[in-house]
Amino acid sequence: MVYLSLGDLFGFLALALISLTALLMFARRFALRQVRDLDRLRRVHIVVAAAGGFFLILHVAYFLYSPLVLPVVLGYFAAAGALVVWLTGSAFLARLRDSLFFHGAISFAAIALMVIHACSAGANLPETASEYAIGATVFVLLLGAFAHVSRLLPRGASPE
Repeated sequence: MVYLSLGDLFGFLALALISLTALLMFARRFALRQVRDLDRLRRVHIVVAAAGGFFLILHVAYFLYSPLVLPVVLGYFAAAGALVVWLTGSAFLARLRDSLFFHGAISFAAIALMVIHACSAGANLPETASEYAIGATVFVLLLGAFAHVSRLLPRGASPE
């Protein structure tokens, strides 16, 4: 039987909600076709992300005085990444050019760190989940980087 503390529950809720926001944005064209209102989709994204951030803060506060071992440090890096994601999301809403690319890239990296943190912190998750998280993160980041570079290049130009 798996026993989870309240702090673990907060962490898993944060991870689930933050991952949901990433999935919403990864499939935003499909979601926009379903919702048909960009402002409503943004509001849903912001509310779900805020709820994820709230549970992340509760998780960190619950385990604040845990000994500093590598899994805990990875969790702190993931929390710092979440803060950067929040700032880049705010920059996108303020119409800062290209901030959405960085917002998405850092989101996936922070989520992968969160999964690795959960697997290595003794949360009874299989370690292969962290390997899948790293692989998926690298794949999505490379895909996003190639798409971003292709939009920067003029049509018919080679990257040389």
